[in-house]
Amino acid sequence: MPRLSTVRLTKRVVENARPGEFISDSVLRGFGLRVTASGTKSFVITYRKENGDQGRQVVGHYPADTVDEARTEAQKRLSGVKGGRDPSKDRKALRAAPMVQHLADEYLGSYAASRNLRARTVKDARTVLTLALPTLGRCKVQDITTTDIRRAHGEAQKLAGVYQANRLLAVLSKMFSLAEELGWRSGNPCRGVKKFHEDQRWRNLSESEVMRLLGACDGYENQNAADAIRLLLFTGARLQEVLKAEWSQFDLETGLWEKPSAHTKTNRQHRLQLDGPALALLRDMRLANSHGEFLFPGEPIVTETGSLIVKARADLKRPWAHIVKEARLDDVCLHDLRRTTASFMLSGGASLATVGKTLGHTQASTTARYAQLAQTVQRDELRKVGEHISDLQARAREGRVIPLRTATP
Repeated sequence: MPRLSTVRLTKRVVENARPGEFISDSVLRGFGLRVTASGTKSFVITYRKENGDQGRQVVGHYPADTVDEARTEAQKRLSGVKGGRDPSKDRKALRAAPMVQHLADEYLGSYAASRNLRARTVKDARTVLTLALPTLGRCKVQDITTTDIRRAHGEAQKLAGVYQANRLLAVLSKMFSLAEELGWRSGNPCRGVKKFHEDQRWRNLSESEVMRLLGACDGYENQNAADAIRLLLFTGARLQEVLKAEWSQFDLETGLWEKPSAHTKTNRQHRLQLDGPALALLRDMRLANSHGEFLFPGEPIVTETGSLIVKARADLKRPWAHIVKEARLDDVCLHDLRRTTASFMLSGGASLATVGKTLGHTQASTTARYAQLAQTVQRDELRKVGEHISDLQARAREGRVIPLRTATP
């Protein structure tokens, strides 16, 4: 350990230091100033390693760091030396510490594969992470704070809106929970960040809108794509359940559709009993495509050997945009067809339990939200309540009101 010098490092001393000079501080033993031949001025600490060799490490640069700031940092690191820590090893460990980008790669890669996350889930996670990784990607996982997450959440809201910002927060929370499991850090910085309020979407199609939609489907050039939209409306199934559907999942004799767990949002097998137009549609489709694997195949892919690979259709964006325009529908998305099916079932007198089982819900509270869509049911119930109250009012008017007599003094 170097001896204390008689020079106290100050701003003036640092500014007057010459190239090639080394000045030890008289206040803190082991702290000093090193000036290179080119004139670069660095604050350093000098210490003894475990093997007795001398070690030296830069703790700041002038004028970016003041003398007092550098001395404070030097005091912190030299205290660690007294406790048996080697600053050089700490520095190497810090350099090797994983960054947020490494954590994202681990989450989207090995973790997603081990948990059998759906390709769509991974794709959506990768998309929302583009809102945060440009800022957080090169930061150390262990250094991320709740303030950093809150800031990223807010910036995402400005760039992509409330819903995407909340999806980002959910993905980041899962990522940092994984970081805890891997031992990359302790504590999840996302736990102190609240989601933005999301307005529940209640859009469903009226009877006249459904008629226009089906009419537009009849006139669309690609009837296979139109059939996918019809099946969404007839069954209330989710988009990916329909697009990934294979003929092996159906028993068209008894009218049964067994959706595998890999295709459902709840990761549970869902058995749906079919009848009426839905079953008739499927039977007609099977007659037209008696040997295909998928109900809605995508464009065939030609391999290098010349063979064809057929996969399920990826989306309905182009057909849906055309059909919605032809049907003159505003503010409507494909998932609104699922709400429409639920509202028609409720309006027809179906119970919430029946609707929930049809839609594949695992919680009654999820189905309860769809009750808000059954406008005719609400009107009928309110009409009954109003009629009952009016009847009470009429009965009250028919009765005689006898005023109380006051006592004679």
